[in-house]
Amino acid sequence: MHSKKLPLSALGFIAMVGLVVFQTNLQGQTCAINAGSTFQTIDGFGASSAFADPVGMTSAQAATLFGRNNGQMGLSLWRVRIDPTEDWTTETANAAFAHQYASKVLGTPWTPPANMKTNDNTIGGTLSTNEYAAYATYLNTAANSIGLDYVSMQNEPDAVVSYESCFWTGSTMETWCASNAPAVGRPIVMPESESFNQSYSNPTLNNSTAAGNVSIIAGHLYGGLPFGPYTAALNKGKHVWMTEHYDTLGSTEPDMVSSNILSAVQTAWEISVCMDQQMSAYFWWRAYHTTPQYDDLIEGSTPNVTGYMLAQFANFIRPGYVMVGATFNPSPDVFVTAYTNSGTLVVVAVNTNSTAAVSQAFSISGMPVTAVVPTVTATNENMFQETSILVTNNNFTATLPAQSTTTFVSVTRPALVNPVLTNGLFEFSFTGNPPLQLTILTTTNLSLPLSSWTAAGSATNIGGNNYVFSAPLATNQAPQFYGVQYP
Repeated sequence: MHSKKLPLSALGFIAMVGLVVFQTNLQGQTCAINAGSTFQTIDGFGASSAFADPVGMTSAQAATLFGRNNGQMGLSLWRVRIDPTEDWTTETANAAFAHQYASKVLGTPWTPPANMKTNDNTIGGTLSTNEYAAYATYLNTAANSIGLDYVSMQNEPDAVVSYESCFWTGSTMETWCASNAPAVGRPIVMPESESFNQSYSNPTLNNSTAAGNVSIIAGHLYGGLPFGPYTAALNKGKHVWMTEHYDTLGSTEPDMVSSNILSAVQTAWEISVCMDQQMSAYFWWRAYHTTPQYDDLIEGSTPNVTGYMLAQFANFIRPGYVMVGATFNPSPDVFVTAYTNSGTLVVVAVNTNSTAAVSQAFSISGMPVTAVVPTVTATNENMFQETSILVTNNNFTATLPAQSTTTFVSVTRPALVNPVLTNGLFEFSFTGNPPLQLTILTTTNLSLPLSSWTAAGSATNIGGNNYVFSAPLATNQAPQFYGVQYP
């Protein structure tokens, strides 16, 4: 497997006649964000449990992977393996966990059943042409049994490996998609080439019937990143997904990615590049093992630093968000993408510089923004939510720590609605920007400064940007005042 190295950039110092002068805070150029310039719709961010069976994820791990509270990742996509022996128990349970959190599930076969192949083996060989229809029926059975939202026809048809695999060509994939794909009964994902080799998908895209039977064009990054957007797919209205990769830059087994900030920042940069190339989804490889491994995202039920880096995207950029215009590389070591949905702006800035923070200026056009809240993952910070930054005349400036990802989310004043008193409970609803941390404050004396108000508890997210808070009221209780404090 191959990993693409970080782009060459300034290392944060200047050599002068043998003297090294370190810069602790680099000044970048302004990043122009244009919310009126729209690109692809985002389907989500995910990971995989393939080959984790017979050990399925626990409920605590599911909450970490799919939940959106503090210390959780907010994955909205999940990839499972379609076992050729139809032993789908573990992945069925994992898919159910994903659906519990409204995440979508992609099922991928590493091989058809051996008896459908030319070599009667789960390794190598090809699908017999007289089994094309039977294979579609088999995938339909798997989709219904496991509970799949999307079905891939094959994992890495171009990979020569010693484990489950099956060879296809662009031509055979085109033939199967044109004649057999509809029988699967789910949106079809293809070709999942190990290196985004377009020769495996272009024949299908160039055949109107085959293209009409395919929803997602997907690939992996083991041969490096593609050079630019996949226009042949985008022009046919197809979403492009990156469905498998992991990076362990700077680490060696058995060292854990959990302590490898270099690898984690590499991953954040890679996700940014994929989004800039108009991909709609990004899947990390295996999320967990029973015994922690170097390619994990969680250890037990706690994210490692790479897990937090992925969460900087997944927890804030939800399915249905649209990528908008942004200066992708406004400074030598900074990479920025931006997204909008229902009046919310999300900006993700990755600083790959290993030694120096960057003072980055941002300019926003195309939508009103009065303040943004930054959340940071860096060497000593895991999705740490900082105080809000005012946006003045459409501009703001923020310091991006060395080797970090910072996600800025626009915030608006919460709208309080429906205050009611019933059965001894006072309850009110309000809108907010999940998953930002909101605090409910209370006091009996309005003249007190906010610093003297009391934290009353947390609100419950009842879907989207809607929250509800309730508190018991005692008989003859003094008048109580409540407020919602944003970061």
